[in-house]
Amino acid sequence: MRGPWKRLTWILAAAVPVAAVAGIIWVGTRDLSRFQNRMTEQVRKVTGRELAARVPLTIKLGTEPAMVVEGVTLTNASWGSRPELARVRKLTLFLDPVSLFLGEVKIGRVLLEGADILVERNELGDTNLEMLPPPDGSGPHPGEHRSLRLRTPPAFPWISTIEVRDVVLTIAEGQGRPPVVLEIPAATFKSPAPNQTLQLEGKFTAPQATPLELTGTAGSFDGWMRGLPGSIDVQGAFGGGKIAIKGSVSFKGTNLQITSEGPDVSAFGPYVRLPVPAGGPYVLNAKAGTLRSSLKVEVTTLKVGSSELVGEALFRVDRKGTPTVTINADVSRLDLGDLKPAPSTAPAANAPQGPARLVPTMPFSASWLGRSTMSVTVRLGEIVGLGSKVQNASTTLTSGGTRFTFRAAATVGGGSAGFDLVYDPTGRIGQATLTASASRVSLGDLTTLLGFDIGLRDAVGDIDLRLRGGGRNMRDALNSASGSIEVAVTKGLWPRSQFANWPSETQRLLGGSDNGVPFNCIAGRFDVSGGVAALRRLVVDTPRTTIVGGGYLSLRTEGFEFILAPEARDNQNAGLASSLRVKGGSGRETASALEPNIARLLVGAGVVPSLSAQVNQAAKQAGANPCSVVAPRVEGLRPGLRAQLPVPSAADMRQRGGRPRPQTAGPQRRQQR
Repeated sequence: MRGPWKRLTWILAAAVPVAAVAGIIWVGTRDLSRFQNRMTEQVRKVTGRELAARVPLTIKLGTEPAMVVEGVTLTNASWGSRPELARVRKLTLFLDPVSLFLGEVKIGRVLLEGADILVERNELGDTNLEMLPPPDGSGPHPGEHRSLRLRTPPAFPWISTIEVRDVVLTIAEGQGRPPVVLEIPAATFKSPAPNQTLQLEGKFTAPQATPLELTGTAGSFDGWMRGLPGSIDVQGAFGGGKIAIKGSVSFKGTNLQITSEGPDVSAFGPYVRLPVPAGGPYVLNAKAGTLRSSLKVEVTTLKVGSSELVGEALFRVDRKGTPTVTINADVSRLDLGDLKPAPSTAPAANAPQGPARLVPTMPFSASWLGRSTMSVTVRLGEIVGLGSKVQNASTTLTSGGTRFTFRAAATVGGGSAGFDLVYDPTGRIGQATLTASASRVSLGDLTTLLGFDIGLRDAVGDIDLRLRGGGRNMRDALNSASGSIEVAVTKGLWPRSQFANWPSETQRLLGGSDNGVPFNCIAGRFDVSGGVAALRRLVVDTPRTTIVGGGYLSLRTEGFEFILAPEARDNQNAGLASSLRVKGGSGRETASALEPNIARLLVGAGVVPSLSAQVNQAAKQAGANPCSVVAPRVEGLRPGLRAQLPVPSAADMRQRGGRPRPQTAGPQRRQQR
C-alpha cells in the first residue's frame, strides 16, 4: 500500500510548482487592459465615481505574484473642493495563489502607498464618502427573468486585508473650521466582510506630532463609509506611555472613553491644536460624547506632576448656524515647577534673528470674530512655584460677534492684581483697550507670570495702567497707544549688572554690593501719547542718595533716555552726586555719561529744597510710599527739570501714533487659521 501513496506524493510535489508556474504564465499572458477596464466599470457601478490610472496595470512575478498600477485617482463628489477624492502613488494587488490554480484572478491583499485622501463635508452636511451607483435604471430587465423582483445592486468584491503606507488623510468639516490632517506611516486593516469587525494595527500621527501606535477593533468598513463606525476598542503606545480609546459611534451618538498616561503631557499639543506645556508624568481620563447637535468633552482627571485639573468643553451650533464654544476648567493646584514652555515645532530658521524685544509682535487672533461665540473660564485654586502665594485666580475670555474681552484676577501674597483687555476689530485698524492694576504685589512674581524678568525679586509695588491703541497686533497697538502708567515700588534690591555701564562715580554713590543696589522706594508716572511714554516725575530713594529725573520710553522702538539728578544724603558723598544721562533699550547696550552742567539748570532762584528732607518727611505718614508722596512735588522742587528732559528723535516720531504701518492691511477675517 505504501507504494501507490508514495508515488502520489511525488506526483503532487511535482504538479504544484508546475501548476503555479502555469498559473503565473496564464495570468501574464492575459489581456490586463480588459481586467483593468472591468475593475474600473465595477467601481463606477458601485460608487458612481471614476477610477483612473496614469500607468497601465502590470504583472509583478515573484514569490508573491501581484498586479501593480501607479498614479491611481478616484474622482470626488461634484461639489468637492478638488477633482479627486483620493490620489494614490502606487497600488499593488496581490493575487491569491489558490485561485490561480483554478484559472481565476482573485485579489487576496491590497497595498496602498503614498495615498492622499480628502474627506470633506458641504454646507448641507453631506460627505463626499457617500457614494451611490449612477442613475441608469433600477427596475428589472427582460433578459433577467425577474419581472417581480428588483434588480440586485452591484457590489465590489471585498478584500479582507488592506495595507497602507505613507498615507495622508485630510478631514475638512466645512467653511470656518480648520481641516484635520492625519498621517499614517504604516497600518493594516483586516476584516472577513465589509459589515464585520475591522481589525487595525498601525501608526497614526498628526503633522510634527508624537505618533500613536494602536491595535484593536474599530467598527466596520461599511460603518466608516456611512459615518457610523460602531464599537471602538483600541489601545497602544503614545509618547513613551500608553493610551486606550473605548466606546462607540452609532446613530444614537458618540460615546468615547480616553485614558492615557506617560512622561510628557505636551504630546497632546499638536492633536488638540493648543500650546500644551511640557511636564509630567501625567495621568489623563477623559470622555467625549455627542448630545443632540453638540459635542461635549469632559476631562474627569488630569494630573501633571503635582498639578491637578478637571474641566469640560461644549461645542455646538446655534439656530443661526454660528459655532458656539463654552469651556470651563477648575485647577485645584498648579505647580509651575512641573511645567515648561511648550516645545516649538517650527523649523529652525537660518536667517539671522534680530535683537530680542520685550513686547513681541503677537497678533490679536481674531479669526473667530463674527463667525463664532466663545466663552472660556478657568479658575485656579492655588499656584505654586513663585516667591509669593497665589490664590483664587481666575481668567475669563468672552468673544461675541464683533469683539473679545480677556479678564484675569488673582490674590498674590498680601496683595491683588488684575487686568482687562478689550479688542474691537471694527474699523480700519481696530482698537485695543488695556486696563491693569496691582496692589502690594511682588514685582518678581508678577513679571514671571507675564513672561519677562526685570531683575526685581523682593520689591513689592503698586501699578495702575490705562492704555488704548489701534493695530492688528500687540506692538502696533502700543505704537499708537495713549493713556497713563503709574508705578510705586517699596524697598528692594536692584541687580548690580544693570548698572555695569554707569559712571564709576554714580556707582560709588549708589553703594551696594555684588548682590545688588538697595533702594527704599521708587515712584513715577508715565503720560503716554502716540506710543511714547513721557516720564516727568521720577523719584528714587536709596540709603545713600535721593534721585529725581525723567525722560521717555518709546513703546515703538523700546528705547529709552532719562536724565537723573541725584542728591547725596550726607556731605561725604556730595562730590559724587552729579547729574547723568542714560540711554538704552531692549536688545541694545545701555550707555550713560555724566553731565554736571545740567544740575544748575534744574534749580530755581533762592533756597534749593532738599530732596532727602522731603522724602524723610513723607516717610512719617503711616502706610504711605514716600516716593509716591514726593513725586507730584518734583516740578516745584526742581522747576527747571521739565525743560531739560529728553524727547524722542525726529526719526522715532516720523511715523505718528494712531496710523498703521505701511504693511498693516485693513480689517481682515483671516489672520491665523
